[in-house]
Amino acid sequence: MNRLVEARKDVEAAISVWGELITERMGERIRYAMLKGSVLKRWDSIVDYVPVISDLDIHIGTIKDQPLFPQDRDGFQYALETTRLYEERFIGLRPNHIHIPRPQIVKMESHQTMWLPERPDDILSMFGEVPFRKEESEEDCRKRDHEALLELDALLNRMPGRIIDRIGLEYFRIFRELCYIVSPTPVRVLSQFTDSRRAWKMNRTGIINGIDREGLTALAAVYRSYYLKGWEAFETGFTDNDLMRELIALAYDVLWKSYEIVNAI
Repeated sequence: MNRLVEARKDVEAAISVWGELITERMGERIRYAMLKGSVLKRWDSIVDYVPVISDLDIHIGTIKDQPLFPQDRDGFQYALETTRLYEERFIGLRPNHIHIPRPQIVKMESHQTMWLPERPDDILSMFGEVPFRKEESEEDCRKRDHEALLELDALLNRMPGRIIDRIGLEYFRIFRELCYIVSPTPVRVLSQFTDSRRAWKMNRTGIINGIDREGLTALAAVYRSYYLKGWEAFETGFTDNDLMRELIALAYDVLWKSYEIVNAI
């Protein structure tokens, strides 16, 4: 079985289902919805998509910045029921799936214009008319990436205290906290050495190769190992404690090596 081929089929089914659910269950409250991220890029190798680590990055803008759902018990039940419908419809489309893609629903705020895409080919529009922001300059993009890398210091300092009292299912919690940060960090590193805007368009295979070409071989190796280990953890249901410790250690090392590099620039 080709894992990437099957994962792609799962992702396409999930996108189809969420397209229906957004319209049916949120259509009266939202202005637009869009899909972003790695699922829209070409997958050249197994690191480009890893179930659970990768997600369906769906950004939604609401009418007058209202919540996606009423902020009461009925709204909670309605949101919970939406997750059931997603699972049910997805399994109907893909009964032999290898995973149910994890959605990451982000409510856009009108004042956070940096979250908006620059061009139509950056996203897949799922509902309404998606607004776009002015294209960022190369200098501003590189500066913003550099500032984000420097902020890793505080996170790295907290990690020993965050991990000391974790075991079993708690490892998954730590992993989920880190995976959002690990994914973009080497992109920000590469941004310091090459065309920043081009770096953000690359898939992970391209990022790893780009980092390697810049002589940052240790970071390239650990970034690749993190995603390969992610596949191992997924295939064991994220329940093997030794694997989870290895995965978390690799996540930490990606951040640690990235921070070392930015401090040496």
